[in-house]
Amino acid sequence: MTDLNEDGAAEANKTRAGWAVTALKAFGSETGQNYLDDTLVVDDDILRELGGDLLADLFHLARLNGCTPELVIDAGLSHFAAELDEERAEEIEPYLETAKAAGLTLSPDDFKWHEDQPTIDGMEPADWLSHMTD
Repeated sequence: MTDLNEDGAAEANKTRAGWAVTALKAFGSETGQNYLDDTLVVDDDILRELGGDLLADLFHLARLNGCTPELVIDAGLSHFAAELDEERAEEIEPYLETAKAAGLTLSPDDFKWHEDQPTIDGMEPADWLSHMTD
């Protein structure tokens, strides 16, 4: 197996999403919910139905093995948050480097996320940097 992060965190997370589609397709094949193709584009209603059913069944499995569903949820959310943080850190790195080269103090905490896009003081980072260096 190659390094999952070889092409960056965003591509690694797309790979992870692909694994989720594979799991949902296999689950749907077992349950008769054959809704998915081989893309990462999944209708919201289908994702909620199929994903929700799979999660419910994982919770049954957890319960039968003495593990609470909340522990499964917490572990999943923790993994997701860490993987998203890696992706976002890579996305803002060029802005941090540009700011440093311009003598500006900028940290990852200065970035806010709106609709999965970074902003600084409500501006796109490139616009903010341009404004600060003019």
